Amino acid sequence: MSKIEAYKRLIRQYYEDKLRGESFEQFIKYLDDEDFLDAWEQVKLEEETANKLPAGTSDQDLFEKITADERIKHQLLELAPLTKTVMFPWRSIAAAALLLVIGVSSLIYFIGRSNGSLINEQQLTANGIESVLPGKDRAEIILENGRRIDLEKIKGDTVIDRGDFEIIKTATGGISYRIKSGVAPHKLVYNSIVTPRGGEYNLTLPDGTQVWLNASTSLKYPVVFDKSKREVELYGEAFFDVAKRTELGKRIPFIIHTGSQSIEVLGTSFNVQNYGKKIITTLVEGKVKLNFKNTTIPDQFLRPNEQATFEQVSHQFSIDPIDPFYSIAWKDGNFAFYKTPLVEVMDIIGRWYDVQVEFKSQFEDFQFSGTISKYGDIKKLLKTIELVGGVHFELIGRKIYVKN
Repeated sequence: MSKIEAYKRLIRQYYEDKLRGESFEQFIKYLDDEDFLDAWEQVKLEEETANKLPAGTSDQDLFEKITADERIKHQLLELAPLTKTVMFPWRSIAAAALLLVIGVSSLIYFIGRSNGSLINEQQLTANGIESVLPGKDRAEIILENGRRIDLEKIKGDTVIDRGDFEIIKTATGGISYRIKSGVAPHKLVYNSIVTPRGGEYNLTLPDGTQVWLNASTSLKYPVVFDKSKREVELYGEAFFDVAKRTELGKRIPFIIHTGSQSIEVLGTSFNVQNYGKKIITTLVEGKVKLNFKNTTIPDQFLRPNEQATFEQVSHQFSIDPIDPFYSIAWKDGNFAFYKTPLVEVMDIIGRWYDVQVEFKSQFEDFQFSGTISKYGDIKKLLKTIELVGGVHFELIGRKIYVKN
């Protein structure tokens, strides 16, 4: 019998009030297990579909049944005076006491799921509980006049009229631009899109180029591109799928300026990462030319499945064959690492979950390989890395301590 099936059997016994002794203690223990909660949802869906759920098994009834059970009350008595610091206004003292028994994070997860959705960050903060949630679509557009538009507050299918052009937030949340008919701008007007820590966004540039922006990234671009070349400025990390454009039969190059490096393309897809120390360019399709200002490095060309690394201080440069999957997995909702130094892994996690990381030990030789959803619980993510051995994480508030 698989673990999930064993969980389902235990849950069905609980519905039927057949749990006794050690089985019930195991049931309480499993409330802190994400797989157990998934199994619970599966059972509930299966039983509801078959109309087999007994009376008194609504989410509210089940929650109150657990917290009122005589078999665990002895565990709550000594903890009762502590419940003042973790009270929920809509739950009883028993609920708060159970929170202390089975763990803050697991009960928050359980309560949120039993009500159909995870409790949001504002609710947790309002109750004095610090929550670490994964990033989401979050960005601002900075207009030419300095005005900021918070895209998180703009509903889908919204058109923002800016005179000569319109900014469109699509039903799926992406941003695109539309120049009004008959308008011929006399000068280049620039906008910027900025994602914070814990944010990402998708943007369609005026020429049809698709850009996915990772956390802590800014991209400056013209509302209407010049007819001879298309230029943007990037800091952070972004994946580009560049649209091919021509003028009078001549292809219009697309140029990205990032730090001391420029990337020139005609129509291709690639990933660029520049958070200060080094610039990593990973080519998926097409061909790109790299130029380095204020250095003696000659122009370099990348082919598909190649990655260029440029150290901006030492001016060291290298090109290596790679599997681009590990560089672009972030835009498809995953963390993907292959023999990645722990410091780099934690930099990525810190930006995405908007947490600070402090190393209490040295980990120069520690490397991590693996793929995991970047939308999962941060504790599960950290435990996955711990399984490699030799590293331990302690999460306190919004800070991760890394230890041997």
